[in-house]
Amino acid sequence: MTQRRWDDDELLLRDFADAVGEIAPLVDRVAAQGMAAFTWRTVDEELLALSYDSTEGPLATSRAESDGGRVLVFGTAELSVELEVTTDQILGQITPPSAGEVRLETSDGSTVHITADDLGFFVTSPLPGQLVRLRCETSDQRLITEWVRL
Repeated sequence: MTQRRWDDDELLLRDFADAVGEIAPLVDRVAAQGMAAFTWRTVDEELLALSYDSTEGPLATSRAESDGGRVLVFGTAELSVELEVTTDQILGQITPPSAGEVRLETSDGSTVHITADDLGFFVTSPLPGQLVRLRCETSDQRLITEWVRL
């Protein structure tokens, strides 16, 4: 076996360039495989799209003028998370009703943990102007909403 002389910077850099050059063709393939593996982290979560927002549509003006609250519904045909956002709290319910844990995540990485009761109800403080999403975990389902600004 040939002994490498790495006490010379030029020889060390040449050996390093040779080693990196051998793997260069694999970089794109390894990056693609890494991204594919990363997407599997949420494979068990049902993505719930925003299906209703009371601040949009023809009734938005009259609703906003009446009490300042906002109603959001995220869901599919089988599952939903409904929120009522007021100035002092967020009221929510997981449907079909089930006890579980809810995490309110913000775009800056902070998280608020909330417990949903047996009927799926939960309450937390509002985060005005924040971009948020909910992760809900019950005994038989894992849900995640799309991002929305409160």
